[in-house]
Order: sequence, then structure tokens, then C-alpha cells
Amino acid sequence: MRNAQLVFQKNIKQANDLGVIYDHLTELVHIREPFDDLLRYQLVYSVSAFDKLIHDLIRIGMVQIFEGSRPTTPKYANEGIALQHLTDLSPGAIPPPGAKFEELVREKLSILSFQDPTKVAEGLSFIWKETQKWQVLGNKVGLTDKDAKLNLKLIVTRRNAIVHEADLDPITSFKQPITRNEAADAAAYLLNLGNAICDLVT
Repeated sequence: MRNAQLVFQKNIKQANDLGVIYDHLTELVHIREPFDDLLRYQLVYSVSAFDKLIHDLIRIGMVQIFEGSRPTTPKYANEGIALQHLTDLSPGAIPPPGAKFEELVREKLSILSFQDPTKVAEGLSFIWKETQKWQVLGNKVGLTDKDAKLNLKLIVTRRNAIVHEADLDPITSFKQPITRNEAADAAAYLLNLGNAICDLVT
């Protein structure tokens, strides 16, 4: 799981590099068209990095449970597997059962998104028994559970506006403004939240 966290931190850094490029361009190039899309990309890539982290942690944790190196959770125990895969998961199977199980987990997770606070909590339930996840996470990042969830929701709502609506105001059809601080704060919060999750589930 440590490797997943390192990949996450690298991805957030790469997202933040877009903010640095934005600073450089706005300082040097004086044209009418702003470089605000770099800030939109920064926010989108930060959410993507967080989503990937949750996917990775769940996958790794579920494989650890399968292989007996991590305690089982109720959600994991109640997850069904198609009977056609049982032979592939039996001892002595080739490829090794752990590898096949990881493939099945990847397939399951590939259609899921872990950006909404409820979905994040549901996903983490595969590997983390804590029943008050957002209360614990909020404490870890210095917020109430309500504020911790609200911050994530606001960031994801903006990400969705950028990705699905070209960030256009529905009334004016002009792009909604975005500031350097907004993009940087989103990335910083997601980095803090992602690191907190890593600390709590590993």
C-alpha cells in the first residue's frame, strides 16, 4: 500500500506542476486569453489521482485479505464471486489464486468511481472495518465529518462541471471563473485526505 501512496503523491505533484506552469505563463505572456484551463486540469487531475488511490488501496487490501495477511471485513465477506472462478481460486491453480483474485477485483472496481464521500466510504468498507469513517477521517484532517465530506463534494462537483459541462455557466454559456487558489486548495485537500486514508487503512 505504501507504493500506492507514493504513486498518489507523485500524481498530485504532477497536477500541481500545472499550477506552476500557469504562474510562469501568466507572468511572462501578456495576452488577452487567460491560461485558466491549466487550473481546471490541475483540479481534474487531482481528483483523478485521489480516485486512483482509493481504487489501489481497495484492490491491494482485498488481495491481502484473500491471502490471509489482513483481517476480513463484513463487506468483503459478503462479496459474491461467480462459481466459474472457483477453480481458478483454489490452491495450486495456475496462475496463482492471488493473481486471479486480483484480476477479478480489478474488473469489479473498473466500473466504480470513488469520488463522492458515500462511495469512498462504501469502497473502503471492503478493507476497513471502521463504522464512522468520515468522523475518523475528519478528525485526522482537522475537520468535522460534515466539513470533510462537504470539501470533497465541492471539489468533485467542480470537477464534474469541468469534465461534463466544459465548465460553462448554464445561463451565460461563458466559462465559470477559476482561481489559482481554488485549484491549489483542491489539490492540497485531496493530498491531505488521501494521505490520511493511507495512514488509517495500512
